[in-house]
Amino acid sequence: MTHSAAVDLHAHSNCSDGSLSPAELVQHAAAAGVAMLALTDHDTVAGLEEAQNAGGRAGVRIVPGVEVSASWRSQAIHVLGLWIDPASARLRSALGSQAERRRVRMRKICAALSDLGLPGAALLAAVEANPGLPTRSHLAAALVEGGHVGRTEHAFRKYLGAGRAAHFAAEWPALAEVVAWIRDAGGIASLAHPARYALSAGGRRQLLADFVAAGGGALEVVTGGNGAQHCEANAMLAMQFGLLGSVGSDFHDPRLTWNPLGRLAKLPDCVVPVWRSHA
Repeated sequence: MTHSAAVDLHAHSNCSDGSLSPAELVQHAAAAGVAMLALTDHDTVAGLEEAQNAGGRAGVRIVPGVEVSASWRSQAIHVLGLWIDPASARLRSALGSQAERRRVRMRKICAALSDLGLPGAALLAAVEANPGLPTRSHLAAALVEGGHVGRTEHAFRKYLGAGRAAHFAAEWPALAEVVAWIRDAGGIASLAHPARYALSAGGRRQLLADFVAAGGGALEVVTGGNGAQHCEANAMLAMQFGLLGSVGSDFHDPRLTWNPLGRLAKLPDCVVPVWRSHA
């Protein structure tokens, strides 16, 4: 398998902040013509067994994955672990710590919302009623559901975004530590959506230099929602730093019609596909 149109190596289920169960996600991928799908939920591998079973039934090859939050120069960076062993003791322990960081952060945010006159305890309960790990996306949805904001983006603009009264920067582990967890679990560390970070061109190159030095192996060259100029720039970076190329929609919800599962630009021919050795 070499054609990237049949590959999507970045997707989320309701085990983190996606809307579909792992089995529903796989069915959706099969209907979209995806032949190889990575389930990469945020800081959890809880949905992988269900996805693998569904993939066997639907004829979709499932890549066991995870999206791990890391810190680099005080900025949150997301690293995909692809072809990981979900039974890795070190990775499972690390993800347990990540889950606790998320829960502590959510409690702080909801306490701050209470101080602003909102029903923080009820919002926290609504977030914790979701099957997956608590995320700010869940909280934004709860704020909409409670009639406190009109849309989820308004929740970030008014309360949850950087510089807002209920914003708390997460204290994620260092980038090199996260890459080590993934490698220890037998996986390939791939830097997710590189164009999305608020970095200068020089800053992005320094991030990649540090990522490679830590043992990072791939770059998400094609990301859902990115334009052709991003793909070209990312391809040049992958070549410059000797990284394999990945493609991923970062799919969360079929209602977000602008970001469908599997409908991605072709990986530029100048970049070696990360899936080639696993095809």
